[in-house]
Amino acid sequence: MGSNVICTSCRSEIPLPDVNVSTDVALCRRCGKTWSYADLLAENAPVSINLQTPPKGVWLEETSPQIFAVGTSTRSAVAFFLVPFMCVWSGFSLGGIYGTQIANLKFNLIQSLFGIPFLIGTVVLGSVALMSVCGKVEVRVDGESGVVFTGVGPIGWRRRFNWRKVTAIRVTDCRNRRGYTSRQITLDGETKINFASSIKEERLDFLFAVLRKKWHESGH
Repeated sequence: MGSNVICTSCRSEIPLPDVNVSTDVALCRRCGKTWSYADLLAENAPVSINLQTPPKGVWLEETSPQIFAVGTSTRSAVAFFLVPFMCVWSGFSLGGIYGTQIANLKFNLIQSLFGIPFLIGTVVLGSVALMSVCGKVEVRVDGESGVVFTGVGPIGWRRRFNWRKVTAIRVTDCRNRRGYTSRQITLDGETKINFASSIKEERLDFLFAVLRKKWHESGH
């Protein structure tokens, strides 16, 4: 036997006659969209967590039921490899391209243009290295106002959203250019926000559980 679920798009209840369990399809007649029944069951399942025992590196701050912040450090052991590699790689590439020009007090346009991809790579690699040493991912909600922050200290990427208009909170797959798949948290609403793809599994699970619990408690 199945159970009624809520449409991710319009938040209407989908009755069992509109669910085909064998084909894993649920039809919302109000908005005309179809969904995976298994996914809807997972999205609508109540969350049971102990908010007093977050994993190491995770924090939860609650001022009131409508004002809270949950976040995690992105610190990782990969920093022991990534930081030395970045220093060596960037030192050789940028030092060889731009360092020689500075030492000789002579500007070389072609050589400088050739070094631009290495300069961009250094910035990207440096950002990843910093995140692995002292970065964080945090979600703050104050009434209707919400923001997802990813960065180091006060410097980073902020994406704002309306907490009241979030229609679903899911764990989805994130595939990078090399084909590697990791898990991430997705907020569906006025805009779709993906985040937390670089954190440890237990930290991601706790963030997801807190957000789902708060989401349900806010009347969704």
